Formats: sequence, structure tokens, C-alpha cells
Amino acid sequence: MPLLASIDVGSNTIRLLIGEVLNDRIVDVHYDRKITRLGNMLRETGKLRDEAMDASLSAIKGFSSVIARRGVAKVRGVATSALREASNSDFFVRRVLEASGITLEVISGEQEAALALKGILFAMRPFPGGSDSALVLDMGGGSTEWIFIGNMHKTGLPLSHTKMGTIPLGVIKLAGEYIKTDPVREDDIEALNAAILSMLDILRTGIGHHVSGDARFIGTAGTFTTIASIDLGLEAYSRERVHLHRLPIGRLQDMWQILRALPLERRKAVRGLEPERADLIIPGLQFTISIMRFFGFDELIVSEYGLLEGVLLDLKETVEKDIPKARQP
Repeated sequence: MPLLASIDVGSNTIRLLIGEVLNDRIVDVHYDRKITRLGNMLRETGKLRDEAMDASLSAIKGFSSVIARRGVAKVRGVATSALREASNSDFFVRRVLEASGITLEVISGEQEAALALKGILFAMRPFPGGSDSALVLDMGGGSTEWIFIGNMHKTGLPLSHTKMGTIPLGVIKLAGEYIKTDPVREDDIEALNAAILSMLDILRTGIGHHVSGDARFIGTAGTFTTIASIDLGLEAYSRERVHLHRLPIGRLQDMWQILRALPLERRKAVRGLEPERADLIIPGLQFTISIMRFFGFDELIVSEYGLLEGVLLDLKETVEKDIPKARQP
């Protein structure tokens, strides 16, 4: 199998994975990520800001250079919430293609959830925690994708009761709309929590009766991996150490109490917390704790695998389908 590359253009972070899919594992050849805040102020203006587009374009051009040096055979780039919502997303997609040669595919929330699920299940065989059902959350900057999986097979493939959807809230939106004070005051927290709970009421209507007491709660993407990194006290980010890290709700509540009391500049110095995420960690933790209380989860399992790996696996399947066609006379 040739080298493949996947790019995830998110509202907060742009990520690159170059790897080989060998049997039942992905061999990482190169991984990188850049925080560019592409979705910053999108809720207020309806457009991608020039400085955010410039920073994001620079990151993608850098990724394109790495892809060329590594001799990657196929690349697939996907874009999520920010480009789904921005009125000038076509303009940005054209700029990316002209500057880097990379075509960005703007995927729906449901497609994003399905690809994240593919990546997660590939890395979780057998399914963790001894349960056959789980609620998976992919919390991004502009939206949060959710997947409920029931009746899991031993190999980690869902047999039935798989539902998925998207919540139009992410940590950039929540921080921009509800966090107005530094350190964060109680009235900001109350407004933030009310917004989160209104969305969770909608989610409960769809899947609440399916979530049993032994269901697992799995989080993927930047907020959850950052929470794990803080808990582990990582000086340098480690995909291996973060993957499948577990945190009981009590530890999350302690982390939230400590971080919400700190002013932003002191939060930026917390070990394991990237300074660029320091303003987003409060709504991220609040969202995590709220959903755990709401559904009665007592533990968070963090998956480093998700959308980026799902895109790579999907690309591999496309390449495999094309190989017989290429061999035809």
C-alpha cells in the first residue's frame, strides 16, 4: 500500500496525517497540526476572516510541501464546520487549490460523524470497558458531532442501533458567545451551561432512551485530547500516551475548578495545555462534564483516533478499488 495523507481543516485546528495502513493498524509516517482559528468570529460575521484564512492557507501550504517530500501517492483533505457555515468558503477553497494543489472537500456533519466513527472503531478492537454500547463525541471549534453505538460485535463493528448527528455548538462558538470575563465569573458559567443544556435536551430526545447505565463515553478531537494532555501533565504532546487515557468525572470536575479560577495568562502556562487553547478549555470542560452528568457517565475515555484516521482509511478503500481498474488493459 502506498503512502496516503489526510488533512482535516477544522474551525480551530488544521491537522495532517501521512501514513500506511498495514493490516489492522495505521503506521504514522508524519503527523502535524497548526492552530489557526479559521472559525474565529464566524458566528458574528458569517464570514472567514482574512487573517484566519491567511494563517490556514500558510499551514496547508506547509503540509503540501511535506506531502511532496514524502512521496505521498494520494491525498484527501476535508473541511468541517467553519467551511460549512461561512459565506466565503468557496473563495477559501479556491485559494487552497491554487496555492497548494490540494482540493478541500466540505463534508456535512453526518459525514464528519461517520468518518470519525470509522477512525475510532479501527483503533478500539475489542471495544473498551466491557460494554457493547457507547456515546461518542467529536467536539470541534464550530460544531460537535455525536454518535451512539449499540450492540457492538467483538471485533468492534456496530451491528445495530447506530445513530449520529451534529450539534451546532463548538468550543470557539461557546467561548466567543458566553465567556466575557477574566477570570471567568459565575454569571458567564451559568449562561454557558444554559446553552449547553438546551442542546443536550435535543440530544436526549433522539437517543436518551438508548443510553443504558453501562454505556461508555468516548471523546475524540482537540478538546478531549487536550484534557488528557493536562491530566497527564505532558510537556510535549504524545499521541500514544493520550490514546485511550481515562478520566473519572471527579477528576474532570477538579480540573475545571482549578482552571476556571485562573486568569487567561496563567492558564496559558498550565502544563499540557497549549496556550492557543487556554481560552477554549473552560467551555470544553463544561460541555464534557455537563454531558456526563446529563447521561450518567462516570468516566471519559479519550480516543486519539477519529476523523483524521477515518479519512485516511476511507482513502485507502478508494485506492484499493482503483487498483484493479488500473490493471485492466
